[in-house]
Amino acid sequence: MDPRVPVPEEMSREELIVLVRRQAGQIAELMEANGALAAKLARVEHLLSRNSGNSSSPPSKDDDPGKTPPVEKKRGRVGPARPKGKQPGAPGSHLGWTENPDEHRDRFPEGRCDCGDDLAAARDLGVIDRYQSHEIPQVSVRVTQYDQHQVVCRCGTVHTADRPEGARSGSVGYGPLCRCRHNGPLGVFI
Repeated sequence: MDPRVPVPEEMSREELIVLVRRQAGQIAELMEANGALAAKLARVEHLLSRNSGNSSSPPSKDDDPGKTPPVEKKRGRVGPARPKGKQPGAPGSHLGWTENPDEHRDRFPEGRCDCGDDLAAARDLGVIDRYQSHEIPQVSVRVTQYDQHQVVCRCGTVHTADRPEGARSGSVGYGPLCRCRHNGPLGVFI
């Protein structure tokens, strides 16, 4: 028992109230410090639990003191679990045959036969093979210049043609078909 603190039986009611309030303040301070230390401990435990298996840490850091080693991956055999590429029995994927192609071109043998006759005059035996080529057209910018004319009426009034609908101020802009943020950084496409 601290000799400076009087025995509660010897204290007045007011002194007891002051003592209880002081102790309540100390308890609140201790609880706040305890909460801060618990949060700090949780952060340290989190950092120590990180390794090359569950974070972007390099494997060389797994040996640091206090670090949790990564979980060993179970491997039934050495090497890849299965061969690369399409697996037997798996459905295939391919470009489908188009019944109505956009363009149709007949191809005939060219040149001369060993006998010397021109193959352009040879008799056609019909189609023996077909091949479809799927091409994605190259995207290009189409620039249209709008020259806005002025005219003067017989009465002397001058009229100026309007800009195209959706045109912005300035001499150059994107048209209504452009799907980009005009005011974004470097015209970022969306």
